[in-house]
Amino acid sequence: MYDVIIIGAGASGLMAAATAASKGARVALLEHKDDIGKKILATGNGRCNFTNTDMSVNKFHGSKALIKNGLSQFNYADTIRFFKELGIPAYDNAGYIYPNSRQAASVVAAFRMELMRLHVDVKTGISITEIKTVGIMTKDAKSAANPETNKKADDRTGYCIQTDKGSFKSKKLIIACGLTASPKLGSDGSLFRQIEALGHHIQKPLPALCGFSCDGLNFKKITGVRCDATVASVIDGQMTEQNTGELQLADYGISGIPVFQISSFMSRALDKGQRVEVIIDFLPAFNDDELNGYIKDRSITTTDNRSLYEMLNGLLNNKLLLELIHKSGVSPAKKGRLLTDDDCKSLTRSIKHTAVSVKKPRGAEFAQVCAGGICTKEIDVRTLESKIHPGLYFCGELLDVDGICGGYNLQWAWTSGYIAGEMQ
Repeated sequence: MYDVIIIGAGASGLMAAATAASKGARVALLEHKDDIGKKILATGNGRCNFTNTDMSVNKFHGSKALIKNGLSQFNYADTIRFFKELGIPAYDNAGYIYPNSRQAASVVAAFRMELMRLHVDVKTGISITEIKTVGIMTKDAKSAANPETNKKADDRTGYCIQTDKGSFKSKKLIIACGLTASPKLGSDGSLFRQIEALGHHIQKPLPALCGFSCDGLNFKKITGVRCDATVASVIDGQMTEQNTGELQLADYGISGIPVFQISSFMSRALDKGQRVEVIIDFLPAFNDDELNGYIKDRSITTTDNRSLYEMLNGLLNNKLLLELIHKSGVSPAKKGRLLTDDDCKSLTRSIKHTAVSVKKPRGAEFAQVCAGGICTKEIDVRTLESKIHPGLYFCGELLDVDGICGGYNLQWAWTSGYIAGEMQ
């Protein structure tokens, strides 16, 4: 009999295991992949941006009460201190916090050594077939139920985990199995049936921090282009979010950090059947008047027979420039010196205000996280304990919380894992 069993050895599960064991609990950690921390190794392009000093509720999507309560108990400063105690000093890159080694592997190794030190029973490559609630025996010296053994039967609810490697029992259970983002790394939804059998409901997982399939440009001709741009989501005609950063153009549509930052809104809107567009400003360093003036000046000073496309050489990536000229309705072969005022305005609109229609997010296999998760109404937002089954806790991505890029999703993993582990 364990005090706590934790299902899932991702970021939140590892934090929950370390926290519970540090408080003296006998802990088992069950993971269906062949090793712990698989998704951690992929974070921050292998460098593990594990938190951010610009931490606030508005960096996350989901229940504000859940997020606020969580961050009030374990924030970025607690995370930095925790890892420092594990021998992982922080490297601060303008508020983005990495291990000083710049290696995600250092974080996983630190957890591995800490779990060994705390005698956590780690079992990998294990498949869970059923989760059952069971009555457990507790000592009671005054019990009249069974005075000979000083035990009282079915005094509390415990948990029995049936697996392909036998059954395991515990007084408390923490589920940290994630949703469906990056299933090859472990989060594949295989535990959803067992969770729902316990009476809990899972809000539909939707890909977030992902790219989107779009119409509106000839993406096959501009695939591979990267450029600084501002992207703004427009849902049913209303602008909702915008972000600036390196936009990545692919044969299917748009990707990159600025798209990721507004992805949760768009995925949720598409799932509701709403109309979603993205307005792209391919040249945020110029305002409309400045760009219009630049194009006019180039036209006036161009005295030879070079084409419009040649005249604007160097303004943008050449493949992208050609596509945006075509979209403006002005011929790229038109002599630059012959541009009209209307031509300049059309070119400015095309470069600064291109609208693309968003069709769907890329699949969960390409998403870094998912929106959705355990229905928040079914858990205590302070402790993360189930309102249906005492002693059952949820943490990490399985909760209906997702953050933007920049260390926020890992911070939520550390925060929720710590709270669930502490409440054992």
